[in-house]
Amino acid sequence: MNGFSRMDDRDREQLLQQLSDALENSSLVSEEKLALMMMLCFQLLSSIEADLINMRVSDGRTLSLKLETPSIKH
Repeated sequence: MNGFSRMDDRDREQLLQQLSDALENSSLVSEEKLALMMMLCFQLLSSIEADLINMRVSDGRTLSLKLETPSIKH
């Protein structure tokens, strides 16, 4: 057991609907909405101590989000 409980489909759909409703009802422009969702994803990555997520999109493509530490050249 990893300390995380899995959401059931009903909870997942409810949360997705709440997020969708909040975005649709927001006065933010699309770019700001995307930036907000990316910040949320980065927070989630940090909370699960991960640095990469992949999501398969309905058309078969994969959306990837990766946290990297920039290399410092001396």
